[in-house]
Parts: sequence; C-alpha cells; structure tokens
Amino acid sequence: MKLAITTLIIVLICSAISAQVIGYENLPRTKENINVDWHWMKDKSETPEKLNANEWKRVSLPHNPDPVSLGLKEINDTWPQSESMRDISWYRKEMEISFNENQLVFLTFEGVHSVTELWVNKQYVGKSDISGYTPFHFDITKFLKPNSPNEIIVKADNRFNALVPPDPHKTDFLKWGGIYRDVYLVTTNKLRVNFNWEDKAAGVRITTPMVKRRYGIAAINTTVVNDYNTKQSAEIITKIVNASGLVLKTVIDSNIIQAGASYTFKQSSVLEDEDYYTWSPDNPYLYRAVSYIYANGKLVDFIENKFGFRKLELVDGQGLLLNGKPFFMIGANRHQSFAHIGDAVPNSVHYEEALRLKEAGFNTIRLSHYPQDDAFVEACDELGILLYEEPATWINWEQGEWMDKLEEQTRIMIRNHRNHPSIAIWGAGINHRGNVPRLAKACKEEDSERLTASASSPWNGMRHAGPTDIFATMDYRRSDWAEEGFTLVMEHGCNPSGIANQFHISRYKKRKNNIGTITWLAADYYHFKKQVDHPNKHTDYAVLDMYRNKRPVYYWYQSELNAEHMVHIADERVSTEGIIHVYSNADRVELYENGKLIGSQVPDNVHEKSNNNHPSFTFYHQWKGEDLKALAYKKGKLVAEHERKMPGQPYALKLIEDYPELKLKASGSDIKMIRALILDRNGTIVTDAENLIHFEVEGYGELVDAEKDYIDQMKPLNGIATVYVRGKSQTGEITVKATSKKLKSSNMSMETVAFESNQILAKAEPIYDFPIYQIDLGHKGQLAQFDWTAWDVSSLNDLKFTDKSGLQFSVSSVNEIQWSKGQPSMLGDLAFVGADGVFVKDTSLVLSIKGLEPGEYKMVSYHNAHSHKGQFPYNINNSKHLDERWKTPEQHMVGYFSNSDSGERASIHYTQFFEVKRGEEINLEFQSDKSGSYTWLNGFELRRVVNNRKLNTETQSRRGL
Repeated sequence: MKLAITTLIIVLICSAISAQVIGYENLPRTKENINVDWHWMKDKSETPEKLNANEWKRVSLPHNPDPVSLGLKEINDTWPQSESMRDISWYRKEMEISFNENQLVFLTFEGVHSVTELWVNKQYVGKSDISGYTPFHFDITKFLKPNSPNEIIVKADNRFNALVPPDPHKTDFLKWGGIYRDVYLVTTNKLRVNFNWEDKAAGVRITTPMVKRRYGIAAINTTVVNDYNTKQSAEIITKIVNASGLVLKTVIDSNIIQAGASYTFKQSSVLEDEDYYTWSPDNPYLYRAVSYIYANGKLVDFIENKFGFRKLELVDGQGLLLNGKPFFMIGANRHQSFAHIGDAVPNSVHYEEALRLKEAGFNTIRLSHYPQDDAFVEACDELGILLYEEPATWINWEQGEWMDKLEEQTRIMIRNHRNHPSIAIWGAGINHRGNVPRLAKACKEEDSERLTASASSPWNGMRHAGPTDIFATMDYRRSDWAEEGFTLVMEHGCNPSGIANQFHISRYKKRKNNIGTITWLAADYYHFKKQVDHPNKHTDYAVLDMYRNKRPVYYWYQSELNAEHMVHIADERVSTEGIIHVYSNADRVELYENGKLIGSQVPDNVHEKSNNNHPSFTFYHQWKGEDLKALAYKKGKLVAEHERKMPGQPYALKLIEDYPELKLKASGSDIKMIRALILDRNGTIVTDAENLIHFEVEGYGELVDAEKDYIDQMKPLNGIATVYVRGKSQTGEITVKATSKKLKSSNMSMETVAFESNQILAKAEPIYDFPIYQIDLGHKGQLAQFDWTAWDVSSLNDLKFTDKSGLQFSVSSVNEIQWSKGQPSMLGDLAFVGADGVFVKDTSLVLSIKGLEPGEYKMVSYHNAHSHKGQFPYNINNSKHLDERWKTPEQHMVGYFSNSDSGERASIHYTQFFEVKRGEEINLEFQSDKSGSYTWLNGFELRRVVNNRKLNTETQSRRGL
C-alpha cells in the first residue's frame, strides 16, 4: 500500500509541474480526480469495523459491483427490484493529503447508488441519502492527518429503501449499485466559492437576461463563504473569455464578509457585435466566466464555468423559438447504462455517445428518467444538443419524506446543471402521471428562465401542462395533443426501419404549438421482467443497440436532419419481404440491382410522412441477394451514392475502435469500446451471425470483466461483438486480438495517453488577457462613445496621447491637421465615435503606436467625414507601416447617404491585421480615395488576437440568430 501512495503523490506533483497553461498558474484551488487505486468488497456489515481485510479487491472508478450478461441470466428479480443488486458495497482508499491551516478539504461524489456514508481515519464523517443520481460532498478537513496516510472508507448502500426515490416502486430500468461516477478531492481556502448544490444561492449562477441578435447580457452571481473566525475583505475579478481564449470583459467587485457568513457578488457584462455569438445546436458557441477571489490582495480561490447565450420562448401560433427563430425539437430518450457495465460509464464514453447522437442529427435528448452525468451534459454543451432533464422517478410516488427528498433531489439537479446552455427543460412531474405542482414550483424557484415539462401520458391525468410550461406526453397510440398550450412528445414509437419515427414526427409537425418529438429511445437498455415467469430482456428497437451500434433508422435521422448529401440503403434487417428502404436527403434516387435499374423515385409522397423534410424512399422489390447500388441526385446532379451486398457466410473478423482520434487514457479509470465485426468474403457484416468470439489483450491494457464467461466467449449482437478495454497505470501500446472457430482472426493496436488527475488543468484552455483599446478622437467638448476612452484634441499639442497602460498614440500628416468643434451628432451604431474626429485635406493621416507587445493585432479604424457630407460616397485606401499599398476590401466599401435616407448607418471603417515585433513602432496610413477630399480619423479599436486570420473567416458561419 505504501508504494501505491508514493506513486500517487509523485504523479500528482509531476502533473502540476509539467502542465502549465496560461491563466492557470499557481491556482489556490485544487480538484484532483481520485478514481484510481481503490479497494472494494461486498459485505452486510453496517459499519467498517468488522470488514474482513482479506476480502478487499483492487478496483478503479467508475465501478459496477454487479456486471451482467446481455441476457441478464444472473437476475431472477422482477420489476420492483427489491433483491437483485440491492446490497452494500464498501470502498477503501489510502492517500496522503497536504493542506495548511488556511485550507479546507472536501470529498465530492458525482453519483453513488444509493445511500452513502463516509469514514475517514476510522471516524464517522456523515451520510448522504437524497438520491443516487445527484452530487454531494463532505468536509473532511478535521478528520485528516496532514502529511500522513489517510484511510477513506465509503459505504455505498444500494439496499431497497422506501424513502429514496425512485424506490420503493417498480421502474423499467435497473437500479445499479456502487460508486459509478467520478470522485474528487477538492482543496480550497477558507474564503471560498461554495458548491452549487449547497443552496439556491450557492456557488456560481450564470444567466443571460438579454439575448438579442447583436447584443447579450451575461449576469454572474458568485457566492463566497468566509469560514475564517474573522471578517475578510474579499475582492472578485471575473473575466468573460471567448472561445479563442481572449478576455473580452473584466468586472471587479469587493465586499467585507463577516466571519462564518457568505456574500453573493452580482456582476454582469454586455457583449456586442464581433464579440457576441449565440449558442444553438447549429452553432454551440461557449464562453467562460473565470473568477478570481482575493483576500487582502492575495489570490485565495478560482472558479471557472462555461456558458452560452441562448434564449427559449413559447409563442402561441409559432411554437418554440430558439434565439428568436422557430425551432422544432427532434431527438431521443437516453438511459445512461451500457451493456455489462451498467451505470459505471467513464466520461469519455459519455462523450462518444453524445457525439454519435449528434452525428445522427439529433438536436434534443431527454435524460430519462433521472439526472445524468456531468460529462454527458458538458458534451452536449460542446456539441450542440438541447437537454430535457428530470428527477429520478417512474410512474408511482409517495407523500411525506419521500416527496421531500424528490423535491430536494430536483433542486440539487437544477443547481448542478443550471449554468449549462444545453439544458432547456426541467422535468416537473412523475413519469406517466403528469405535473406535480410542488416540483413545478421548485423548478421555477431555482431557475425561472428555463422551461418546465409535465411528464404526462395520454391514459391518465391532465390533458394540459397545468402549472408547467409544456404538456410533455407519450404517443404510441395516435394520442391527442394538449387541450391548450404547447405539446412535446417526450416519448414516441421507434422501429428499426424508421417508419414509425417518420410517422410521429410528421404528425406533430402539423401544428405550430407542437414543439418537438423525442423517440423512445436512443439506445437499448436492460429491462426487468414484469412477472416471475417472464424472460429477462433488454429492448431491441432503439436507434442504437445495447453496444451503441447503429440500426437502419439511424441513417433516416441523418438524412432528415443533416445538410451533408447522403444516401443509404437499409440492410437486410429491414429491407425484406419485397421492400427496400433507402434514406436520402436528395430529391431523387435511382436504385440498381447488379447494374440494372430497378427504379428512379422521388421521396415517398404519403400522408404518414408528408411534413418531414426528407421522407424515405420505398422501393417495392424482392431483394434476393443481388448487389444493390443507389445514386442520389439533387436538381439533376449526382451528389451521393451507396452500395450494399446481401451478407454471405461468416468468413473473417475485423477489429475496429470507436473514435480512434479520442485516445484511451491510462490509469485504469478510462475504457474504450472495441468491436469485432463478423464479415463475409465481400466485407459485409453478417448481421445474423452467432459465432462466439474470444478476445485477447496484451500490453498496457486489459479486458474489462475478462473473467466472465460471456466476455471470454462473446456472443455477437447484429453481427458485432463488443468488449471494453481498460488502460493500465502507465502509457503505452495495447494490442487486441479477436479469434473465432473457422473465421480469420483480426489484430489491432492503439496507444494510450497520460491521465491528468488535476481536473482544473485537465480542462484548462489558455486565457489570453490582452488589453483592448477603444479610443474616441474629438474635441474636448465631444460626447465620447460609451465605455470608450476619450482622446481630446483642442490644439496641435493634443495630437499625441498616452493611454493609462503606457501605450503611446499619435497622429500626423504633411498637411495641417484639423478637428471638429462642438458636439456634432449623427444616427447609427457608434454614432458618438463617427460624429467627430480629426481630419486633413488632400493627403493622408498617419496613426503611430509605440509600446505594443509582440504579437498579432487587429485594428478597426473609423473614417466618417461627418462635417464634409458633400464628399460622400468615398472609400479609404490604407497602407501598413511598410510601403505596400492596401486596397480596401469589398465588404468595407460602404458609402454614406443623406440622413434622410435609410442607407448605410454604420461609420465607415477599415479592418486590418498586422504583426508587431518587440520594440517596433507601428505607422498606419489612411487616405480618402477621392481627389480634393478630406481624410478623417474618428477613433479606433485595437486588440491583440490569437490565430485570428483563421477565426475571422469562420465568424459569419458561427454568428447567431
């Protein structure tokens, strides 16, 4: 054990030393992932004193105490699940923890099934019994022995519990056990930002009270707790950072916080124009709010949250509006469990599933029927998927303490995920039964900006949303929509061919106040049998199977929801009995059999699919094994093609790795899904093959649950056998071999990458806090642009200006420079910049800058000749500080029309980029291209950029509404 402890300490120290990210130097807060080097056992003891030390087995987290076969042969329980997996798992870990007298140390758990108790160094710390699906923490400071081994023991009590939802009722999903999500060791100063889930006002709360086409306001509330015995002078500096890592805004506030008290700092900032982007599934632009907490001038805490500008509205007759535009939700329900490993899913696999669902085109996922992993929510933020999240229930409920805990669970769920732009809807009901007024009230108290949904059904309860915003219902039987208000089909039928999916989506698109359709379901999951004589099973009709392999319906969603040209012939699982299904977003498809044209068709023109963008193509033809080829045409042009062969006899195996660009992390906490495809001689997957497959893993990895017979001899599902490979503690090459009797074997290899235990650094992206200069030139009496620095010019001596940062600016010309007088005015954006300035006739103006740090810069200069309207229209020809001339880009060739005209309202401006070397003076020359005219300089914006030439070309495609 001592060797393990030493190794852990060395890894953490080396990690901190080697990983220096700009903006994250010498942070006072630490957050260490401690998923590795745990020991586990099952035992019925209520306390750890009587545990048998010889029973401990080494494990890593996430951990599933009860791995199962695909057919659930180990399970004899029925729906309420009162016995199977309902026992106690014990976890033990030793580690040295360094901290000082000004620090606090916390253990935080993202998810443990289902009641958790903690002991540190044989002392009882506490208990969490609200939910197995929401986060919690323990302050372990006073139980620790500094600079000595500390023993941590966790009791994960998954016994049947009538007071912890969703128990004691039946559910159609398994209630797995164990510590199945990440565990962190968090060290903070006693003056600290507390955890979001502690209280409604705790932690960081980010809202976007204004989301417009060109402007947005971000409001950031940060609660700082003073656990010192004396009052503290606290200062918070919050920086708004864009996706390129550039600081756009800095907001500073301070306050005296009394001993044992807390204070919520309320800060906000306006973003506009080139700094402002909205978040949507098409353009999921993320900002960061980075806050630094100081006590008496010393940095004592650091907290960072990503957020996006996103606005959801329900408008009668228009439906759901996202950022002001109509938006129809199309997606699927998601259970978090996977085959064999249950809920014990690492962050990387959550991300890969989100990516696969995004690639299908889904814009919405319902997280059924419980709060889900932070990693999946973060993936949806990044990829652009809206989420509907709900507390852990299914059909039945209890009053009293049970309902108290369900409400508290709902509040914790909201506090934990409230800053994520992907979260669109909070579930405020009991699944199948409809809205619960108490939950609806709690949701709005915690988060008034998001929508709430009722979780109703067509066979009981209200036929409207009640106190929630949306009547969320199920439709498996041509159900009616809401009597009033807005309807979301939170569950609808799904089948492998996609015919059912197309029907439901088309049907609900008929009515504007129907806002979306969410199929049941994204991926298959385990079912408990309803009665003793029923077989155990998993579902077999989802968009993805238990191992997240694609069914044919996946490709219809791609054709319906993605812009990229595609055509796909559905395989023999659904192209049968005289029908061949083809999915395409083209307007015509030709289908050939062995080179002979079967037919040329447009999308199916039938009532059941009439409101869809791209109904599937149905070819009535008996496919008996011939080679098929589909050619897709758009406006007469061939845009895509696809070939399919009928599978023959199994011949060979082929190993593939999901998303090989997403590397497996060493440590033992991460896993990768490895698939063995059973192919015929043509390389076609034999979907009905039943050959058992044996996997061997060597090198720096191992097979998960290799000792299980169903892993040792893996049975394929739909022609694919899937296993999980885990990395070892050190990085290196892993080789995998798959064999099966009478089939050609297959080999593959992959490299693992280092695991970063410091979670702040693991997620760190550089922060470039460069100055932004916004300078408005004009007479002393001018009205300077709001928030800009005024450069007052009332004599020739004022043609030089030194900013408070020490940067020196000057304007010069070979002719006399003049300036506007009084307070001229104009209409339009940046009107107070464009209304006045300095000018020169018949020659150029030169703007010189001294003192810039080396790097690339962006300059936007304004040249509105407001006092010389007669010379409009004109352009500005610009040259850099070198002799080369610059022609004004076409997009900046804007003229000026009279004020009575509704023409160009923006000040005439010119944008350029230039490199600065150390000590270099920059000279920028401007001149009107019209003879006998005046060249003006009203002001300018100067900022340093990072990789801006590439980013600038992407700006328009990412911009908002």
